[in-house]
Amino acid sequence: MYSIMVVDDNETELVVVEKALEKEYRITLMNNSKQALGRLSKATIMPDLMILDIAMPGINGFDMIMRMRSSDKMKDVPVIFLSGDKENATELEAYRLGAADFIRKPVVPQLLKKRVELQINLLEYKKHMNAYNSQLQQSVNAQAQNAYRLHYFIIGIITDLIAGKDGYTGIHSVAVSKYMGILLKEMLFSGLNYGVSMDDYELIMLSAQLHDMGKIGVPDSVLQKTGKYTDEEFTQMKNHTVYAANAIQKYAYLLPGSKFITYTYQMARSHHERFDGRGYPDGLQGTNIPILARILAVADVYDALVSERSYKKPMTHEQAYNIITQGAGVQFDPQVVAAFQRVHMDIYEAHRQMTANLNQPTKGS
Repeated sequence: MYSIMVVDDNETELVVVEKALEKEYRITLMNNSKQALGRLSKATIMPDLMILDIAMPGINGFDMIMRMRSSDKMKDVPVIFLSGDKENATELEAYRLGAADFIRKPVVPQLLKKRVELQINLLEYKKHMNAYNSQLQQSVNAQAQNAYRLHYFIIGIITDLIAGKDGYTGIHSVAVSKYMGILLKEMLFSGLNYGVSMDDYELIMLSAQLHDMGKIGVPDSVLQKTGKYTDEEFTQMKNHTVYAANAIQKYAYLLPGSKFITYTYQMARSHHERFDGRGYPDGLQGTNIPILARILAVADVYDALVSERSYKKPMTHEQAYNIITQGAGVQFDPQVVAAFQRVHMDIYEAHRQMTANLNQPTKGS
């Protein structure tokens, strides 16, 4: 049963309202606005509806609704005003202050019942809509969580397959994703977003881990070679960008409009493009290269420079910093390099922590 508080200093009007509504609703009668506010302030549950006289001594109806609207507890209680004032200005002021309805005195019981019924029906509708929206949000959240689990599932399988062929690539993919995350945040917070939304940050970081997925298609003899590539072998290695892009493109129709697929495709295909147009596989130049691929390129090269490989010693952070800085406008997007210069110590710290974790002894060793 819905509860209604009625506040009016006129005892006759209180009786009329009570008789009209008591069969359908739980009624609380108050003949003093100060007393009503005191009761509301102590209550743990608010009435579902207020019927409030305007012309009362001390705190009038307009004063009372303003106090209610300034209170977190009371602000959402709908108010129907009662008034013997015939002026339209009074009714307009009531609605300006947030009244749900306005009824002129003397109160007509049948009219009052209909107007109250209308407000209760609105409350019922809002309650059902809130429940529906809550269920809908839970469903959306569950779907989003399932989608992310699917992304992690796919990434986990592919990175494990790559690591099985080349252990360096698996570690490299995670490191590059971390460094790219630092760069991307810096660019977004600096207003250089190129249409990329911060809402997609986690999805982009997941997609970045798949940038080298095409290496699954590269022969082991090439992927694991420690010496210098022949021209033919280098061509086979460069094809990892095309292998990944073609595989993604082949099955993209299954998830039309998927940002995960779009981001993964852009980074897997274009992370070896150069700002001067001399990269591969498409020879894209400048801003024709997708922005995520331009950011990834810096993170990718940084990790390649500072990481140890069977065929090379790691460079210092300072050496890598200088090479990337000198590549601005040639190999790399100058704005990405500028972001790198602002956060290079954060990237170094991420690299240092990852290296420390990799070098920790395992249990029992």
